[in-house]
Amino acid sequence: MKTYIKHILCLWLCIGFLSCDDYLDVQPEDKFLEEQLFSTEEGFYTALNGVYAKIVSENGYGGDLTMSTIEIMAQQYNIDSRHTKYPYASYSYTDGGVQGKFDAIWTNLYTSILNVNNLLLGLELYPDVLSAERKSIVAGEAYALRAMLHFDLLRLFGPVYSTNAQDDAIPYYTESKAQMAEMLTAEQVISRILADLDSAEILLAEDPVRVNGSMRSAGSDFSANFFRFRNLRLNYFAVKALQARVNLYAENNQAAFVAANAVIDEATEFFPWVVDEEIVSGGADIDRIFSTEVLFALDNTELYNRQTRYFDASLEYDNILAPLRDRLGEVFENYNQDYRFSYSWFISNEASKDYETFFKFADIEDKDKTSRFMQPLIRISEMYYIAAETAEDEQTALDYLNTVREERGLGDGTQLIPGVDLQNEIFKEYRKEFIGEGQLFFYYKRKNMSSIQSGTTSSEIDMTAAQYVVPLPLSETDYR
Repeated sequence: MKTYIKHILCLWLCIGFLSCDDYLDVQPEDKFLEEQLFSTEEGFYTALNGVYAKIVSENGYGGDLTMSTIEIMAQQYNIDSRHTKYPYASYSYTDGGVQGKFDAIWTNLYTSILNVNNLLLGLELYPDVLSAERKSIVAGEAYALRAMLHFDLLRLFGPVYSTNAQDDAIPYYTESKAQMAEMLTAEQVISRILADLDSAEILLAEDPVRVNGSMRSAGSDFSANFFRFRNLRLNYFAVKALQARVNLYAENNQAAFVAANAVIDEATEFFPWVVDEEIVSGGADIDRIFSTEVLFALDNTELYNRQTRYFDASLEYDNILAPLRDRLGEVFENYNQDYRFSYSWFISNEASKDYETFFKFADIEDKDKTSRFMQPLIRISEMYYIAAETAEDEQTALDYLNTVREERGLGDGTQLIPGVDLQNEIFKEYRKEFIGEGQLFFYYKRKNMSSIQSGTTSSEIDMTAAQYVVPLPLSETDYR
């Protein structure tokens, strides 16, 4: 145990904060390095930016938790036994490669959590470096990051919450100490997540995003720029959206409804629906990710490399991530006018594929466009789905769903009317809206669906805790 948690400090002065090979390596070897980092305002910003930079790696939200592994587990792609990713599609958690992958995800997120904790400790030890206003913003983002990372670890490695909330789940780290935290139940983890989000909400009460929106332009002042591009940081509205998401997962429906509506009511002014012309007439700079609606994204400079590696039409069958053609039509209900289909899925003229491949994250011509590298993590549309799912009456729920559908090109003749299977319509929206963004598997797990549609055949896959609950990595269990 002591050998495993032996402390190492790696200082990223240019692109990040702390990183280490073991996720508990958080104690600095050299106090001087810590003092040097936290002696300036820019040092704190560099520290926080480093956390964002780390979690957008391929073993985080820049790949496995958005476009690839988690989507494979949701059966979004056609992956049979010939495919290199079949062990993930078949939930073969004892496979060595699969174990290594989830160990890497676990390590990435917990390393980032403990780096956040070290930053929060720095704010306590060096309280006079930042102004009160800026200290609140930095601390608010840090608490929000800690909550979000623990939540996704819980959603992945924790039990099915709706049936086993009292089961042991994951540890929750709130200190940067070289010792393992106790294993908490899923219910206890949710309580701590919500507490951190409450702290973040209070600290971010004066977030500039509430007055000026995301401010998607840069100036020459490094310090001032830290408070711009608020859509690329866990801003106030993103924190409220996380409250809605977490409360829904924990079956606190009324709290989820209130939080979702708070975002809808206040944030819509600053995060408007994508303008139709940006889609229909976007040309080489088409906004396929509906960037104006994204409450929180990460800046993923590897986005197009990952697009090519996962989805490029030139890839061989055993490597490409693509759905069956009939399944894609089923998902979009053959509504070809749906923007989520018609502008993100194409049959390439340059490859020998007779089926559509995914272009949602394809590069654009304008290399200076601020949304070019956006990796969406939280959308305002999700707030409408949460509000619909938790609304007290059918018509209110339908209004929320129809609002999103209309903004996706589904207008007259396609609107939902009373009497439809409301929960099924919400499910269908999740399938369409979040492709490549890693939310569908967690939807299935939250609803504890007993079976889901196979990505490869016309049959369904039986789902139990054996499929929904990823075992804790050996690097964790071997030392408990």
